[in-house]
Amino acid sequence: MTDTVTTHSLAVCEAPPELDPGGAEWSALASRFRAARADVALLDEMPFGRWIAAGSEPDPLILERSSSVHDAGIARLDELGAPVVLGTRPVVAGGAALNEGFAWERGRGATPVHTKQFFPEEDGYWEARWFARGETHFRLADCGGLKVGFLICTEVMFNEWARHYGRLGADLIVVPRVTPRQSTRRWRTAVSMAAIVSGCWVASSNRGGTDSLGQEFGGAGWIVDPYGDVVAETSAAEPVIAATMDLSRARAAQREYPCYVRELNAGGVLV
Repeated sequence: MTDTVTTHSLAVCEAPPELDPGGAEWSALASRFRAARADVALLDEMPFGRWIAAGSEPDPLILERSSSVHDAGIARLDELGAPVVLGTRPVVAGGAALNEGFAWERGRGATPVHTKQFFPEEDGYWEARWFARGETHFRLADCGGLKVGFLICTEVMFNEWARHYGRLGADLIVVPRVTPRQSTRRWRTAVSMAAIVSGCWVASSNRGGTDSLGQEFGGAGWIVDPYGDVVAETSAAEPVIAATMDLSRARAAQREYPCYVRELNAGGVLV
């Protein structure tokens, strides 16, 4: 039995460092996404407003403002022209702040998918102080017929979860991130490794440029095929880029090395 060839177009971005929903930079970014005519658009990690985890001391008022500006941004996602938009937002649940991955679909709005589980704690990225893990799970979401898994920024450094998504039969792993320029090569390697070990298409978007506090972000959005090769990459001159995903390539890669290799479960049994 052969795989049915199914294709979806996907667009990634390097977004402005402090994106104001409805502002001029938003209008320009939305125009570029519309021109890409993608089925799925991937935004970066918590794309709207300031990167709040730059502050070493969590501030409930800053968190509330960030949550509000993300609500305003999500209300405008239809302007991107894609029927599916993926990203993350800050939310407060049970008294804890979470970094929540969401899938927005035209006519349905934003649905929670996953909360970030692994956090850095260093200058400019004090996320372990700002956010809790929330419910621990790595589940797939059905997004416009695509089986999608989230690895939010630092999570992509843990290859076991990319492999987990591949074993679940994911088509696409998305890696919305906020990362500095000096570590761009490391992140590119991590995103490619996620594709290699999972047999999935992998996509990542990032902030780019310098914000009002002087923090520099590295840009560089990528679309990586199921064998780890970068097939599309953004730049400052071309901050939105698109590529077509052939899902039959993911099905093939998931039957091949290294995806087929058995591994030990928690009980020491090969699975």
